[in-house]
Order: sequence, then structure tokens, then C-alpha cells
Amino acid sequence: MRNDKNKAILLRKQGKSYNEIVKILGISKSTLSLWLRNIKMPVDIKRRFWNKARKKWAANIIKFNKERGKIAKQKAQQIQKLALRDVKKISKRELFLVGIALYWAEGFKKSRWAVVFSNSDPLMIRLMMRFFREICRIKENKFRAIVQIHPNVTSQKAINYWSKITKISKKQFQKTYSRLTPSSKRKRAFNVLPYGTLRISISDVRIINKIKGWIMGLEKFV
Repeated sequence: MRNDKNKAILLRKQGKSYNEIVKILGISKSTLSLWLRNIKMPVDIKRRFWNKARKKWAANIIKFNKERGKIAKQKAQQIQKLALRDVKKISKRELFLVGIALYWAEGFKKSRWAVVFSNSDPLMIRLMMRFFREICRIKENKFRAIVQIHPNVTSQKAINYWSKITKISKKQFQKTYSRLTPSSKRKRAFNVLPYGTLRISISDVRIINKIKGWIMGLEKFV
């Protein structure tokens, strides 16, 4: 027993934790606490011990956060999966209302002569193209498109991509331009908009005024 006590004191002065010493000597923690109650570690060993403890604590926190994040992600996916069932195939009436709301939010409403809608989300663009074709009855030759690209993408690559998304002929794409707004310079990651932003325009006074009227109709219910 005396020999174990001496070993315990030596191990403690070497910077071993209580748990490590208990495991090495096969003794109870209460016994070890009694033996070491008056033992003080050298300053350099104590510093090393606490640095080690802090690293272990930090690693445990990171592991805990990762596990918590994983669980949160799983819960979020489950909620989304259940919510997905609430949306069925949209009717023509629903497409009409969704299209108006999207144009109200993202479309250029100051124009007097043309419909102008701009966005970087391909799914939103696809939905708006359905609105223009199925609700507004826009003829294919009236669509014009222009892409605002960023330094990470070529003009041809962007046009090919958006032509596939919209089903607008490449011949109806105007000259692509590259420009970064002052707010996004040196702030936006290069891969955030891999195909730039698409702007769709339709020169039709009647349609832009119809859309404005539809928006006014929605405003009555706000």
C-alpha cells in the first residue's frame, strides 16, 4: 500500500490526472484523493496538465456540437419531409397566384414597357417561366435573356446553363456582362453564384400592365 502511495504521488507530480492514476494503479478514487490531498504539482507540470485538460475539454465541446448539429439536421430533414407532403401538384390558379407574388417580390415594377424578372435561383426561374408561358401566354420569340456573370464563370458556360433551365433559345440571349456590385466585392465567395444571375425581359406593354394589375389585386388582401 505504501509503495502504491509513493507511485501515486510520483505520477501526480509527473502531471497524471486522477483518472489516469486510478487506472494505472487499480485503486479507488477516494483512496487516491486521500493520498494526494496535500500534494502540489510543480508549476510547469501544473501548466502542462491544465493545457492538456483544456485541449481535451475543447475536443469534447467540438464533438458535442457536431453530434448536436447532426441531430438538429436530422430533425430538420424530418420536418421538411413531412411538410413536403403538404404541397401537391399546383393548379393553374395556384400557379397564377404564385407567379404574381414572385413578380411582386423580385420583378422590376417601375418598367412601363417590359416585364423584367431577375434571379439567380434556377428553380425560381423555372417556376417563373411556367408562369410566363402558361398564365401570361408569352410567345417564345418574345423572350430575351441576359446573364450577369462573375469572374468564376465563362459567358458561354452561363448561357448554356440558363438556356437549358429556361428553354429559351441561345440566339435570344443578349451580350453577357460581368460586374460586381460594391457590396459584394471581396465579400462574396467565388462559388456562391456558379452561373451568375439571369434577367428575363419581355417587351409587352399589355402584359406588364396586366401583371401590375394582378399585384394590385393581391394588395387588396394585405
